[in-house]
Order: sequence, then C-alpha cells, then structure tokens
Amino acid sequence: MTESALDELDLDSTYFVAFEMAHDALKRGLAAASPLNVTQYRTLMKLLATQDEPSSQSALGAALGLKPNVVTQSLRALVDNGFAASASGTDARTRVVSITGAGVAHVDEVNAAVARALYEVFPSQDPTLRTILEAAIAAGAAIDPPLRAGVTIRHPASRALTSIELIRQETERALKGACGASFNECRVVQRLCEVARPLRISALSGDLMLSAVNVARAVDRLAQRGWARRMGSAADRKAVYAALTDEGVYQGRIIGTTVNELASTRLWANLTSDQRSAISKVGHVVVAQLREQKEQAELEALEAL
Repeated sequence: MTESALDELDLDSTYFVAFEMAHDALKRGLAAASPLNVTQYRTLMKLLATQDEPSSQSALGAALGLKPNVVTQSLRALVDNGFAASASGTDARTRVVSITGAGVAHVDEVNAAVARALYEVFPSQDPTLRTILEAAIAAGAAIDPPLRAGVTIRHPASRALTSIELIRQETERALKGACGASFNECRVVQRLCEVARPLRISALSGDLMLSAVNVARAVDRLAQRGWARRMGSAADRKAVYAALTDEGVYQGRIIGTTVNELASTRLWANLTSDQRSAISKVGHVVVAQLREQKEQAELEALEAL
C-alpha cells in the first residue's frame, strides 16, 4: 500500500466514533444472546474453527494470546454451559478440548444476534449504507485471521466482534503505554487537535458521541495533566470550552502516531484494499449520515416549540 493511501486511512476521531458504536452494539448483541463474555465467546469461536481437529489447551492459549489461567477459566465456562467438551487428563496444558453440537448451535444464534444489534445501531434502510455496513462486517471478520490458512470465514458478525474487542484492548494498552492517558482522554485530545481551536464541552460530546459528563471528566483529567485548560465564555456563563495547551498538542501527535502504527500492524495488515475502504466508509459515510439524522431530529423538535 502506498504512503498516500495509508494517509487516507489515518484513524481520526470519526473512525473512533464508528469503532465505539460497533463495539458497544456487538457487546450488547452478545449479552442478549449468550451467558458468555467476549473472551469466553472468542475461545468458543477458536474451537469452532478447529472442530475437525480438537485442540490442546496450551495450543488454544497460544492461538488466543491468553494467559493459561484465563484459558482455563474460559474453557470451564464453555464446558459448564455444554458448549465444549474436555477430555480428562492430569496436565491441563495437554488436555484436548473440542466444541460440542450445542456450541456450534450457540455460535449460530449469537452471530444472528450481534448482526441484528449492528443493523439496529447503524442506518441500514438505505441500500447504499447497508452495502457499506455488510462490507465492513466482512472486513472486520478478516482482522483476526483464522487458525489455519484456507479456512473459510463463517459467522462474520461474530468474528468482527472478537476482532474489534482485540483491537479495542490493544489500542487502550498502546495509548496507556505511549502517553499514560485513558482511551476517552485520548479521543478528546485527538478531536481538539483536528479542529485546532477551543471547543465547547457540548460540541465535543456531540462530535465524539460521548456523554457530556464523560467528556467533562476527561477534560478535567487532561487539565490536571497540563494538557488542556477549561475556558469560560463572557457571553454565556454556562458555556464551558476546552482548549489544548502546547503540551496537549505535543501529546496529540504522540496519540496520532500510536494509533496509526497500531492500525498498520493489527488493523490494515490482514485486509485487502477493498476491505480497508469498507471500514473507512463506515466512519466517514455512515457516521456522517447518523449525525445528519440527529441534526434533522433536533431541527424538527425546535420547529415544534
């Protein structure tokens, strides 16, 4: 991929709006249809990918990148729910685990639920927007590749859920390691860097699709770090603005570099050009449509006053 093409895929604030909306929707879909958490469900998905070849617990842990105790807890939850079967053995590391028929059926059920949750959150009545969303789901499914080459990717919504959860966790860890700030704090800094001017808290809330309370708390923490300052308005005493300090601008560059380096290695690396484009469009086309719908609803409410 060329340098200019990569520049077009910089992870800006709009991308993170779409990312967080998808992440929340997928987790709600899982919670509505399954007793499993995301890690446990991801373990089940890995077992499904190797159902013709049962895995040892140690091999499964290596494929998932999880600590042995976490794998043990996840497998215990799967076995207790009847979704997996474990052959007895004295050494958990060599214990063979396989998915059951109930486990396969459960993945089918959950996949339908998480897909419904996505379509409820993102506008999909318009054929063009629905095509973009379907392409983005397929792209999300390819972020975390299957265990074996040549395996057909099934249950794309479920695979997108586990991939997005992985990227979310890695992004949080990378940002914490690079600058010490939380995910929401970094999102606020990122948006303020993009506009290069003070923004009202309510405007930041709308831009980032975060609650005003969460934005205000993030700004307070950024002010304590010396990265931002709160500003009042002489014309409106209730209006509170946030502006970056020189240190905040500097940290914003670190944040931008960190997320784009992570994207190049973990997000875009396993995707085709068309798949990268599909994910980008969710951020810049679908989220723009959502914002237009929200603004239209607010205008209609004003006209009804």
